[in-house]
Amino acid sequence: MADETRIQVLKEPERNPETDSFMWLFRSGEDGLPPIVLYNYTETRARYNAVDFLDGFSDGYLETDGYQGYNNLSGIRRCSCGAHTRRYFIDAVPKGKQYDYSNPAVQGVQFCSKLFEYERRSQNKKHTYEQRKAYRLEKEKPILDEFWNWLDKQKPRKESRFEATVKYAQNRKDTLMTYLLEDRPSEDMLDEQLEALTPWSKEVQNVCKN
Repeated sequence: MADETRIQVLKEPERNPETDSFMWLFRSGEDGLPPIVLYNYTETRARYNAVDFLDGFSDGYLETDGYQGYNNLSGIRRCSCGAHTRRYFIDAVPKGKQYDYSNPAVQGVQFCSKLFEYERRSQNKKHTYEQRKAYRLEKEKPILDEFWNWLDKQKPRKESRFEATVKYAQNRKDTLMTYLLEDRPSEDMLDEQLEALTPWSKEVQNVCKN
């Protein structure tokens, strides 16, 4: 996973203390090993910072927020963060309406919460990678299909927070679905098998559509 946050540095040569800088965090995935956490300081949030830092990382997944600087990184399958999407829906719920299940923003939160609950169940069952992939396709993909169908029918008020939420989710549909296709490349795989795992393969595209 990767994330970046705005910071200000005091007494930095040739820079004003109020000038924004960025601290990038990169963390290894849930592979049963102790996590690796790396930090990288940069003066800007420019896309090339992520490109340079991730140079050499390929055939893997990268979970991020909605920042476009992570788009189209060579050899990497991007996963958009479901928690960020859920937060957008939560923030779009009108004050005092969090239990009004007829409110579309509340309904969006409910869709996300269902997915999170199945993820917790999978973790509690201590699924292997193969079992988790099958479990997600069985339990979570139908919820996602229903969610996208529901989302496309929404007609939010222009320039409302809910409109921004709908656009945020719709613009990240492909990367919010990536986690369903999780697989683990290995040195034992043939070139044809590795090619099948790439995000541009027809097999992966067909799974997303069906």
